Amino acid sequence: MQRDTERVRKELEEIVEKLENINRLVNFKSIERAIEELRIAVRELKSFRRKSTEGLDHYSAKVKLIEELMKGGGTCYLESEQTKLSKIGYRPDAVIVKDDEVIFVEIETDQRRLLRKLKKIKKLWDRIIQSPILTGRRLRIVFGVLDERIGKEVILEAKKLNVEIYAVSSDSIFILL
Repeated sequence: MQRDTERVRKELEEIVEKLENINRLVNFKSIERAIEELRIAVRELKSFRRKSTEGLDHYSAKVKLIEELMKGGGTCYLESEQTKLSKIGYRPDAVIVKDDEVIFVEIETDQRRLLRKLKKIKKLWDRIIQSPILTGRRLRIVFGVLDERIGKEVILEAKKLNVEIYAVSSDSIFILL
């Protein structure tokens, strides 16, 4: 099974390379999307599995943000596996545990859901900060959004919780708040 996965990964990477060479000549959006989809498939083979209900935009943004946040090392739990956070009613997209901090990672593609999630975190705050996973570590909550325009109400709620918000696109990640 492992050999098959490695073979498939190598074949997909070769296809991506061929498509990139072709796209240098023709520069088509459709080929760019195909390249991005294949890169997602390669990442799925390597580590992060996509839930069947999760949209490709959401999945791609999640993987990019997690990779960015894990540059200094750490362990990542998807869907808060093994962190016991779901027992208190909170289930982030990912939890990154480092020596000195824990990062809750959320990806939202819609402003209303982002605002709703911020309000839920605020409501559960006292229970969240008592989580055993935070013992001896500081907490960072990081949201990734696909649209860099965020509303005033979202900004106000995010500032109350000291939440970081990143804009995640197919070619870049930058901090908004």
